[in-house]
Amino acid sequence: MGLAPALEHRFRPLSNGLGIPIFAFFSAGVAVDGIEGIKSAATDPVALGIVAGLLIGKPAGIFGASWLMDRFSPAVKDNDYTWTDMFGISFVAGIGFTVSLLVAELSFATGSPHNDHAKAGILFGSMLAAVMGGIMLLTRNATCKKIRAHGVDPDVYDN
Repeated sequence: MGLAPALEHRFRPLSNGLGIPIFAFFSAGVAVDGIEGIKSAATDPVALGIVAGLLIGKPAGIFGASWLMDRFSPAVKDNDYTWTDMFGISFVAGIGFTVSLLVAELSFATGSPHNDHAKAGILFGSMLAAVMGGIMLLTRNATCKKIRAHGVDPDVYDN
């Protein structure tokens, strides 16, 4: 492997996990006016609705639609992953905040408190979705490692 691919492989987690979210935060122009601004955003129904949508709506929609398609259509879930995996991945889908930031920018007038609160809700909800999905998938990964330690293929074990 050449130097460029090796460096790209080594620094990608740092870039994707830290660099891009920090860039998005600063480019979104979220105005957090100290503790009062955070309290104000935390009690705004707009911000709370966005957080609920990212933490409840997206996972419910993705997981529910996938289950319905598997159950009631010719489409079937691949046997390489379980419904537990799908549940964790459906939470990770709440991370997508770039389009959400664009929609918030177009929905609320510049200078409106809802504009800043919506952006704060998007970023907070995305962060929570990443943490929750990561915990679910890390737990699943640890379970697979334990199963493999006993000489059993996790795919065979799950099925």
